[in-house]
Amino acid sequence: MFGLLSKGFGKVFPYILAFVLAAIATYGARRVLTGRARAIATWVGVIGSAFALAILAGKMGIEMPQVSSDSPHQRGVDVMKAALAITSLSLVFYEIRRAGECRPVAERWKKFVGVSFGVAGILFYFNTLKFGYPQYYHRWDQYHYYMGAKYFDEIGYDGLYKCSAIAQDEIGRVQVDVEGDGNKRWFDLRQEVRKHDKKIRNLSGDNLLMKVDDLLAHPEQCTTRFTPERWEQYKKDVTFFSTQCYLDSYWTNMQQDHGYNPPPVWTIAGKFLGNLWTGDGVTIFGKHFEMHQRTFVQGLALIDVLYMLGAFVAIYWAFGWRAFAVSAIFFGTQSSAPMLWTGGALLRQDWLFFFVLSACLARKKYWGLSAAAMVYAGLLRVFPGLVVIGWLCVAGWHIAKYKRMSAQHLRMLAGGTVAAGVLIGASLLYVGKDSYQKFYHHTIDVHDQTPLTNHMGLRVLLGHDVGFDKESGRMRYTRDNTKTDPFQTWKDMRVQRYKDYKPVAYTLLATTLFAFAMVLRRWKSMWIAQTLGGIWIILLSQLTCYYYSYMLMYGTLTTVPKIRRSVEVYLFAFCAVSQFGWRTIGYNDDRYTYLTLISLVVSYIILFLFAPRELTWKERAASTEPAWKNLSGYMLGSLVSFAPGLVMVVQALLRKDWSSLLLGGIAMATGVALYFLAIHKRGPKPGAVPVGTLKARTP
Repeated sequence: MFGLLSKGFGKVFPYILAFVLAAIATYGARRVLTGRARAIATWVGVIGSAFALAILAGKMGIEMPQVSSDSPHQRGVDVMKAALAITSLSLVFYEIRRAGECRPVAERWKKFVGVSFGVAGILFYFNTLKFGYPQYYHRWDQYHYYMGAKYFDEIGYDGLYKCSAIAQDEIGRVQVDVEGDGNKRWFDLRQEVRKHDKKIRNLSGDNLLMKVDDLLAHPEQCTTRFTPERWEQYKKDVTFFSTQCYLDSYWTNMQQDHGYNPPPVWTIAGKFLGNLWTGDGVTIFGKHFEMHQRTFVQGLALIDVLYMLGAFVAIYWAFGWRAFAVSAIFFGTQSSAPMLWTGGALLRQDWLFFFVLSACLARKKYWGLSAAAMVYAGLLRVFPGLVVIGWLCVAGWHIAKYKRMSAQHLRMLAGGTVAAGVLIGASLLYVGKDSYQKFYHHTIDVHDQTPLTNHMGLRVLLGHDVGFDKESGRMRYTRDNTKTDPFQTWKDMRVQRYKDYKPVAYTLLATTLFAFAMVLRRWKSMWIAQTLGGIWIILLSQLTCYYYSYMLMYGTLTTVPKIRRSVEVYLFAFCAVSQFGWRTIGYNDDRYTYLTLISLVVSYIILFLFAPRELTWKERAASTEPAWKNLSGYMLGSLVSFAPGLVMVVQALLRKDWSSLLLGGIAMATGVALYFLAIHKRGPKPGAVPVGTLKARTP
């Protein structure tokens, strides 16, 4: 990969030179000119530099190695993302320097540049509005979520692929207007589903791939679930999604994913929207509107766009322009959750909107509504509810100190309870009384226990080895295309490794809980507790990568005095480093393990920024509180690094696992380094003679 990059360097060097010369010319003009001429030269230079950078990014996109099926345009946008993150980081340092020189940058210029960069970040997320699939709707994702919700009563969580295969076999040859332009073409759905190598995911069994031969011999296992009218509707929808993919490998691979898995509360909206389609149009409030089905699903895809824009509007409303800018730049330039996974999908960003809205409402002191929004986000996707650990810590410290709950905490409890009662009750009525049992079995008990190559979380970190042979269990060495499910060995080895190193996970969770509680002892703001609580999403859940968009909430911490600039530095650096990993790491399991690691590290760093500073020896002697109540971020970081590392080293020695021994040793060394850094921050002990001041003894 680096060889390919070096070969392409000669082709992009002229554009790098043009960009550097434009930047130097701008700097020189600002040094020489004054007044209006200086302002004009600055704008011309900035525009010229931006133009040169855009051309450079495009050329680099052509020359860079391809990742999966991405296009040169996508690679160029990724270069621009990294450039935006690095430029933002540089401007933060420039702002700090100017402030240190007592020449602060004018607020209006900071706001103009910040908001402009934020808008650019959002545009970069949307691939500068040039979509991989020009029609802008996610065929793969909408097939799962539209079909799964609309026909939940019939197929539940385990029947989507089986019933689609049986429907295909029954449909046979069909003539379809794919583009909506009146031109019809023939498709043979039966021939596609009866291919000798056709495989689907066995959602109701071992969750591995399976052949469809036996399934097609017994169509009654699906047809008996439907009324005749609903079965005909189902077949029409299968016809639509399969022919929109032209029955190619994309359609085949869609049925090897992991099915429909949202909670019942999400199914309320998904089911309602799906049933708006009647076969030839949409019926709303008794009025029928004729349209092509593709137009309808494109309209569904736009709902997520409104949710995302709404989240940023809420941040601007509650936190101001700077938090908006930092959050938007982060959202657009990080690589864990790019648009390619869920852009154009159906209601995949609703949880994010309500997750963000909850913090915004807490900042504005709408306590009951904040809790209600959080409950809705949690019931939509489960994992957002993990940040409530932060709320519980703040409330717990208040109760410990005052022996009662505060008024705001009571209002949050009431708002959350009412929201939970209404939403769960509605889902039981509309989705089904047994919907939660089905959800738990399929999504929590089966799907969540099945490793995916784009999973992120603590289980991924511990389940992934760094070896260089098949014994490591890495995807590049264990994928076996001779098996029905080529990833079966990889999955089994990852699950087993996590089981082997569970004590490390328990140690990390225990030390983190202690450190987290100690940090929040000093803070009363529920929105800060919620935002810092994002670390528990990494530690307690195993999510597909695109849910890590939740980390944009760290951008709101830029409103906290004394900490704000440090947060920005780490977030922008994270984005640049994430883009580097995205482009240089070839296999998904390696790539998303790397992204998990840097996500967890930056989450710990931001958490410990909120810890007390390390007290000097004199301050420690004068303090009346126990030392453990004022542990600094360095000390807490030392604990969180050293203890799990020690457990991993012991287990690795027992198992003769030398790669894990190395990883555990690195964690322990990090803990020791942080400990001595904390000691150094305390300064010299009272009465100690500073090094270098001892006089030489007279002979």
